[in-house]
Amino acid sequence: MEQVIQVTTSDYSEKVNKEGKAALIFVGDVLAETGQSWCSDTVEAEPTIKNYAIPQLQQKGYTVYWCWAGDKETWKDQNNPARVSQWIQIKSIPTLLLVHDNKEAIRFEEEQLFTENALKQFLEQ
Repeated sequence: MEQVIQVTTSDYSEKVNKEGKAALIFVGDVLAETGQSWCSDTVEAEPTIKNYAIPQLQQKGYTVYWCWAGDKETWKDQNNPARVSQWIQIKSIPTLLLVHDNKEAIRFEEEQLFTENALKQFLEQ
């Protein structure tokens, strides 16, 4: 994932450039035992995100942030910074949030990220 900035839910708000266009991709952390995320939806969406969405977004001038949501316990905590943020309020993972000049432009969640279909309508305009 060249040129993708990796952040966590606890530090994304300080690291995300809120000017211009940003794509924030929230996913579950990877388990050392399996090499895959604990979140089955993240596992299913990851190929579409990495092989389709990220290249398309970068081509369109987005700065892409890969936001680790934490292990299952951290993510499920109702006080998780991404959940309680007034700015983004992430309710599920994976989530792809496109931001234009500090305002949400569009949000794709869970099964919308499993295939390219939902993304194509927006990204190939």
